[in-house]
Amino acid sequence: MLGRLIRWIGDGRKAARLRRRARRSTDPNERAELLLDAAKLDDLPSARLEAAVALAQAGRYEESAWSWRRAIQLRPLLLPTPAQADALLPVLPGVARDVLDGLMSTDRKLLDQRWALERRGTFDGEERWRLLQERHWEMEHLVPTLRYIALAVAHTSGAPGRLRIDCDRYDPDPDSYLEIRQLGEAIVSWDEARRITQLRVRE
Repeated sequence: MLGRLIRWIGDGRKAARLRRRARRSTDPNERAELLLDAAKLDDLPSARLEAAVALAQAGRYEESAWSWRRAIQLRPLLLPTPAQADALLPVLPGVARDVLDGLMSTDRKLLDQRWALERRGTFDGEERWRLLQERHWEMEHLVPTLRYIALAVAHTSGAPGRLRIDCDRYDPDPDSYLEIRQLGEAIVSWDEARRITQLRVRE
């Protein structure tokens, strides 16, 4: 047991050194290799996602997809930053189903807060979904998350297309008579290439 703990600590330190080297590197392939090696030593969702981003930036899309799927396996409710999501766009067509399955999974905790994403069906050709979360009080703060969800839906649906997401929020205030509050809705459209052409939020 002690030996395994010592190896785990040692691997974590090696991984941290590799990540520091990667962040100083200006060569995309070298950076990707270093982050991939770090993720193998330190098999964490954040490390796997960071490696996936670097691999995508180096044009190594199959490896990037594998690393991204591994990150989702480790943490189904995984949200990349907007910059990470943009870098992963070339990889998204092959991973979109995994992304949605993770976001809709029964693991209902995102950043230690409650979360639920569900599909309600298609009406008049429009995808209808519902997001229930408790992190954000304002629709504008949800926009990066809504865009990420919309991109995943766009790559698993017909194109061009349109999506409506009803957004609600858990209210943890014990004195509140409403456990769930309506925040608003997002309406998103995409073109034949599944690029987002419009994202509007209404409260």
